[in-house]
Amino acid sequence: MHHSEQTLRLTGTGPTKERAFGAVMRQVQSAAAGKEGGVTFRVEPLALEVLSAAEHRRTERFLGLLFPRTRVHYEISMNVRVRVTSLDLDAVDFAVREEKLSTTKHLLQMR
Repeated sequence: MHHSEQTLRLTGTGPTKERAFGAVMRQVQSAAAGKEGGVTFRVEPLALEVLSAAEHRRTERFLGLLFPRTRVHYEISMNVRVRVTSLDLDAVDFAVREEKLSTTKHLLQMR
């Protein structure tokens, strides 16, 4: 097993603050696994730091004049420090077991 710590810079957007934060957290595993070699089986967030958070507002109007409504969109950028545990499959010795079938069994298994 190999342990390492990484700091990831991620950005998420959404119609609510919670969805923007959730979009960031959904990216953590894939971003951490992409930087690590081998098979990643544990990604543990250690610390979060908000770099920027923005609320974007715009007003929409039906036919440009009627029924104004305000649309809100959130964007958040964060540094996420994670501990990644991975397994290097090249370092694992696999035992080779070869099975030989008789001609009859070979014909029966062919479909």
